[in-house]
Amino acid sequence: MGRYSPLVLALAALCVFSACGGRSRRAAPQNSVEAVTAEGYAPYNEGGPATAAAAALEAQKSAIENVAGLFVQPMTRAERYDLIGRTLLRSPQLYVKKHKVISERREGELYRVTVKAYVYVDKIASALRGLSAAEPAGPGAAGAVMLDEYAGTSVSPYGDARAAFTAYLSRKTVLKFLNTPALAAQKDEDSFFEAARASGADLVFIGRADSLPLAAAQGQQAGFYTARARIDMKVYEAASRKPLLELSGDSSALDVAEEGAFRKALSSAGELLGQEAALKSDRFLKPLSPLVLRVRGLKGVADAIKFKEAVSKMAVGRADFESYSDGEAVMTVYPERSDSQEFASSLLRMEALSLALESASQFEAVFSVIR
Repeated sequence: MGRYSPLVLALAALCVFSACGGRSRRAAPQNSVEAVTAEGYAPYNEGGPATAAAAALEAQKSAIENVAGLFVQPMTRAERYDLIGRTLLRSPQLYVKKHKVISERREGELYRVTVKAYVYVDKIASALRGLSAAEPAGPGAAGAVMLDEYAGTSVSPYGDARAAFTAYLSRKTVLKFLNTPALAAQKDEDSFFEAARASGADLVFIGRADSLPLAAAQGQQAGFYTARARIDMKVYEAASRKPLLELSGDSSALDVAEEGAFRKALSSAGELLGQEAALKSDRFLKPLSPLVLRVRGLKGVADAIKFKEAVSKMAVGRADFESYSDGEAVMTVYPERSDSQEFASSLLRMEALSLALESASQFEAVFSVIR
């Protein structure tokens, strides 16, 4: 140690700390900014700078909505617009670094502005994941349930059987249940199937649950009510309406109030039905393996949207858009067939983008765009 002067040691220490600091900075996550061209409109009124500014702000919101569309989970267009409008679009300045006006002109009673907005892609993805609007990749299928429940001769508004059924099946399998306003609004099977497909459901569960008074059991204490519930349900493939399985279950319950006995019986029957469905889940849930798709050379968010839409039309149990930055999009998909080579070949034939396969393995396929 005596051979080195204090000055040399100090310089060496400084170099070590500088190198460490440099590595830390490079490892830190960076905000991915992408240029998105979008249009916005505002009432013309008297025109002027205020009108142009209002239309430019609407164009920036449109750019945010385009990027958000990459990451949101399956939902109807109206639901997506409502979700983004209530959240991200309330503070658009958080998600747009800057913008440049490309063109502007009056169109009748409206003023149209086209902008190039530089949007924080990762911030939008993070915000949507925080809202549970964008879900991480997983191997499960999505299910939609239409279960009419009756307490005696009256409709039960509580959904006890449905809640117990879906809760048990969600815990014991990879199945995830959708619960959207569009599904809840449907009153007949045909419209429910349409809404389920639009919401991204893979499976549809349709059934009826009845809870009726049961004659007093032997030895039952006075002042108690007994009810018995029965559920009959069918499981369908959402896309084709092909019937996959029939389920049924029944259970009884006791309570000091008649309504309480009805609800307990419905809940108990729902859980028992979930148990039966879990035991037979191999009849409607296929084991799926993840495949990571990487596409390089995309020209902006518009190309990334084309890529996502094309993949979503393929035979996949689930498709999750993970990221987009510098022309590279990453998706995790769960092909219905485990042959990754065959899936990659199918992707090469899609018309939305011209792709070349760079590499393919059991777990990842890498493509580049042919220009």
